[in-house]
Amino acid sequence: MHSVTKNHAVEAATETGEKTGKFNMNKSGARHLASEILETHMGLKGEKAEAYLNENFDKTWDHFDVNKEGKVEADRMPGFYRFLTGN
Repeated sequence: MHSVTKNHAVEAATETGEKTGKFNMNKSGARHLASEILETHMGLKGEKAEAYLNENFDKTWDHFDVNKEGKVEADRMPGFYRFLTGN
C-alpha cells in the first residue's frame, strides 16, 4: 500500500490546487503496476504478461471504476490486484 501511494498514485487537489490528501490511480498507472505485479507474483513477463493483461485488465478496471471517472482510490488497489490475479 505504501508503494502504491508513494510511487504510483496521484494526490487529488481542489480546483485551487490545494492537495486533499486523497490518492487515486489512473488507468495507465494501474496497468503499469499490474505488469510489475504479474512478474513478481505470478512469474509472467513479456508476451505472456501482455496477453494476460489484454484479457483481464479492462474488465478488472471496469469492475472498480464503476462510475467511469478514470480513477480508482489508492486504498482500493490491493483488492484490485487480488481481483486481477485471481487471488
